[in-house]
Amino acid sequence: MRISVFIILFFLSFSIYGQALEITPLNEKLYVYTTYHTYEGQKVSANAMYLVTGNGVVLFDTPWDQAQNQPLLDAIEKRHHLKVIKVFATHSHEDRAGGFGFFNKKGIPTYASVQTNELLRSEHKPVALHTFEKGAKFQIGIEKFQLDYFGAGHTKDNLVVWFPEYKVLDGGCLIKSAEAKGLGFVGEADLKAWPKTILAIKDKYKTIRQVIAGHDNWKIPGALDKTLELLKNKN
Repeated sequence: MRISVFIILFFLSFSIYGQALEITPLNEKLYVYTTYHTYEGQKVSANAMYLVTGNGVVLFDTPWDQAQNQPLLDAIEKRHHLKVIKVFATHSHEDRAGGFGFFNKKGIPTYASVQTNELLRSEHKPVALHTFEKGAKFQIGIEKFQLDYFGAGHTKDNLVVWFPEYKVLDGGCLIKSAEAKGLGFVGEADLKAWPKTILAIKDKYKTIRQVIAGHDNWKIPGALDKTLELLKNKN
C-alpha cells in the first residue's frame, strides 16, 4: 500500500451518534473507533480498533461506554455490509473487556489471553469464551495479526496487537498518547517493569508506521517515547 494513500485515509474520519462513537479509517481494512467515559469527573476517550476481512469484521477491545456496543455493531454493518465475527481483548479492564457479556449473549465469539480470563474470572466478570496463549498469531482470510506480550506495564496482562501487513501497532492502555499529561489509572500497574516493556516493543518493531494509544489523541506521533518520558518522571 502506498504511503500517500495511507495518509489520505488517515485523516478521513466520521462521527456517529454525536461524540459518543467516532470511527476513523487508517486504510481500507483497519479502523480506529473511539468511545467516551467519565473518569475522575472528566470525559475521557478510549481508542480501540477493528479489522475488516473477507469473512467479517474482527473487533479489538470493546467500547468503554457499554451503551455503545450495539451502535458500534450497527455502524460497522452499515458501513461495511459485514458482521463482527470475533472480539479480542487486550487486557481485563472495563474499557477493553467490559463488553464480553454483551457479545457473548449475541453469540459473537470472544477471545482473551489465559491470564486475562483468569483475572476476569477472579473478579466475577464475564469472561471470553475462547482463550489463547500470549504471542498468538491469527489469520482470517488474507488478513494477519498477532497479540503480543512484552511484559507488565499498565496491567500485568496487557497485550498489544500487531498488524504486520500494515505496520500498525494497537497499543491499548499500555501506550500513552503523545499528548498525555500523566499515566492515568496505575492501581494495577507495574511501574518498574513498564519502561522495559516499552523498550522491548521498540526493539521488536522497528518499522512501525502508526501507533494507536489507548486513550486521548492517537494521531500525533511519538506515543512510545512519551510513555517512556512519563514513566521516567513517575519513577
